[in-house]
Amino acid sequence: MLKKKQFIDWGTAIDIPLFYGRNQELTQLQSWILEDGCRLVGLFGMGGVGKTTLATQIAQQIQNQFDYVFWRSLPTVISFDEMMIDMLAFISNHQESKPKINRVIHYLRTCRCLIILDNLETVLKTLDIQYSNFIKIIAETNHQSCLIFTSRIQPGEITAMENWSSSVRCLRLLGSSEIAFSLLQSKPLLGTEPQKYELCDLYAHNPLKIKIVVNTIINLFNSDIKKFLAENTLLVNNHINILLEQQVNCLSELEQQIMYYLAINSELTTITDLKNRLPDISRCHFWQAIENLDSRSLIEQKAGEYTLQPVVREYVREQLKTKYGWKLDKRDNS
Repeated sequence: MLKKKQFIDWGTAIDIPLFYGRNQELTQLQSWILEDGCRLVGLFGMGGVGKTTLATQIAQQIQNQFDYVFWRSLPTVISFDEMMIDMLAFISNHQESKPKINRVIHYLRTCRCLIILDNLETVLKTLDIQYSNFIKIIAETNHQSCLIFTSRIQPGEITAMENWSSSVRCLRLLGSSEIAFSLLQSKPLLGTEPQKYELCDLYAHNPLKIKIVVNTIINLFNSDIKKFLAENTLLVNNHINILLEQQVNCLSELEQQIMYYLAINSELTTITDLKNRLPDISRCHFWQAIENLDSRSLIEQKAGEYTLQPVVREYVREQLKTKYGWKLDKRDNS
């Protein structure tokens, strides 16, 4: 029996020499795509948590089930039309040369295509309605293909579609203790297992942050985890500051105020506590802010109470104290 010919365009997909953990997530994604026939799958989570790596791994794992595999990292794409022209030319074997969505859908119906769009938030921030419409059409139109996308932000319209459509699924990625600990074990660091687990906890098991802090420990602390922990600061490396700056500076003033209040209250905080701290804010604006922070994975919820990851908490304390500290002190003393 002849093997069916495949066409694959990996674009700028990352190379993964080693892949740790995420077995449960891979199993879930494979089930959604191959067994449930999901047309749209979103991977969400804070920067550095491993969305791109997981998207690459699942695409490689299931690629043989598709006729065409098309990957694009959206920060490298000049425009929506350029991306559409490339995609349509590819899946039509260069029979099409214009960015027509209806022709894309035609080929998604006649062929089995796997499309991966990485870093969707980079175009959502510019309010590029064309991408939003394209994703909506992919989700709502009948075809036999699948689009996987990654984003730091979970758009509300995607959440709404997931709640009402069996063809749309979302997976929010949190840090992985297995990946974080494996990364520490892969380097010649000095430290006990409890110290390594403490380090992983402080950086919320975020793979990118763990890689960054490992470099710092090797370069500045003679590979000694204990010496680093003794400094009692999580913001030694400038790369971590830049990563957090990207995620916090784009927030509204109200969202930053909520983040600061959570930062100075290390225990879990209820919605009532948060609302009482901001009595002049309308309920509508308050809940919109909470929803946005949650969609960006910047706050963590446990049984209706909210908190911040340790490294996020320290960053917000340091950066927003001058801006918001006096406001909260004034309310406390009034």
